[in-house]
Amino acid sequence: MKLQVVPCLSCVVLLATMTFCQQSSPAVRAELQQGLAALSNGDFVAAEQHFSSAVKLAPNLAEPHANLGVAYYSDHQYEKAIAEFKEAQRLNPSLVIAKAYLPLSQAAGGDCPAAMNALVREFASNPDPKLRRILGLSLQRCADQQGNEMESVQVTQKLMAAYPNDPDVLYAAGELYGRLSSQVYLKLMKVAPKSARSYQVMASFAATDGNWKAALDAYRQAVKLDPTLVGVHLQIAILLLTNSPDPDAWHEALSELQQELTLDPRSAQAEYEIGEVYRKHGQLNEAVTAFRKALEINPSATPARLGLAKALLQLGQKTEALSALEPAAKTDPDDPSVHFLLAQIYRELGRADDAAKEEAEFKRLKPAA
Repeated sequence: MKLQVVPCLSCVVLLATMTFCQQSSPAVRAELQQGLAALSNGDFVAAEQHFSSAVKLAPNLAEPHANLGVAYYSDHQYEKAIAEFKEAQRLNPSLVIAKAYLPLSQAAGGDCPAAMNALVREFASNPDPKLRRILGLSLQRCADQQGNEMESVQVTQKLMAAYPNDPDVLYAAGELYGRLSSQVYLKLMKVAPKSARSYQVMASFAATDGNWKAALDAYRQAVKLDPTLVGVHLQIAILLLTNSPDPDAWHEALSELQQELTLDPRSAQAEYEIGEVYRKHGQLNEAVTAFRKALEINPSATPARLGLAKALLQLGQKTEALSALEPAAKTDPDDPSVHFLLAQIYRELGRADDAAKEEAEFKRLKPAA
């Protein structure tokens, strides 16, 4: 995974360069400033040339070496970057840039063992949030490559907490957790191939592959081996409702959902599915009861609010339908289905202006959905 680091690097180099420029000769200042401008524009070759000139003019000063190392790092020339950062650290062991980017360069160059200790230290202590993000991603990748799953998971959790909407962080977390999940499931199927849980895993894999009949058979085998498994009857019901060509399959699905509620009386999803079964087969009062139970368990369940509003609307209870659905516009404002149904209810109630607003919101959200 390649990290987009140039903007952050420019900021770090800027701080070091501006501090150093005040104490250096005009010629060195000029080269550093031109190198910074080139680096900011993504022109790594020009940045390397200017920073190299600064190094020749002031070979015994750490900052030009560190800035040249940043340019090499940005240009994926990691061996050259490592040499410059080591020289910068020799000249000034406390230089912040070198302390952070030496392990980053080592890790990027494939030498995670050499980088690990410094990555751990810098990820824990570096004050720059953008730089800490890069350090954390590098540390997570190195820990993963070295088979240190605990360290990798811990770093990922910290990254997720600090950068919850960052695409690189989310991708790294998804890859890690997905692989660990697969490894655990494979181990389960190896150590207990005939267990209820193994059949449950096989059912999940089959359902993901679109083989609903194989999934159904595996789920039934799982619940046969362990009748107390929570969630299996619910999955059987969903498979029947979404895949079975038998027009009467909903009766069997309803029975499975009732069995699920026996095992898990607070399953909001089971209550919702029961409500949908009843609503789609014209048993509207029963549907309303089930939807209300689902919302008692989970008041923020938007599908249950939509189902309840639809059932009430079908019963001619327009005002009640509106009251049932309006909270969803606050708890789930980006769901286009909510605004579509609200527009319909407002039209039924003769509130044309409100209906038009909801239609406009639905059209705005529909492309994203």
